[in-house]
Amino acid sequence: MAPEYAMLGELTEKSDVYSFGIVLFEVLFGRRQYDSTLPKKKQYLFDWAMESLSQGTIYHAIDPYLKGRIAPECLNKYLEIASSCVHFMGNGRPAMGEVEVTLELALELQERADSEMGRIYLSGEFMYEEALFSAFIRNFAGLDSHNYSEFDSDLSDSDSNNVEN
Repeated sequence: MAPEYAMLGELTEKSDVYSFGIVLFEVLFGRRQYDSTLPKKKQYLFDWAMESLSQGTIYHAIDPYLKGRIAPECLNKYLEIASSCVHFMGNGRPAMGEVEVTLELALELQERADSEMGRIYLSGEFMYEEALFSAFIRNFAGLDSHNYSEFDSDLSDSDSNNVEN
């Protein structure tokens, strides 16, 4: 749930962008926004995603199906747009058109990387190595300009009543 809706009851186009950002993280992590069966620190996807990003452990947290299949450049672009969508301030979030364009770019990066890997591994079977992700995630600047801490604990408390976005 977007911070402005949780605090003020206001819904805007940027609220939709926030919700879409949460969906992007659900896809990446392969789980729902809230899961009461997980340890407390991992129950809220948003909190876990932000912690994983800030600690540089996002590769270990993503859906196991995606590990080795997503190109580092694609993951970096995907994280960039997903994290910008969940910016605390609505005016800090991109327009939905920008989200679409950036996701298309992420897809192009994936296709280009797959094509290059296909030339190296003629059998067509390849996996991106975990070591490649470290440099990309270390260089990920998506959190530098965002302020999540203002809303972090409030979301976890208030959102328990509305576990669907």
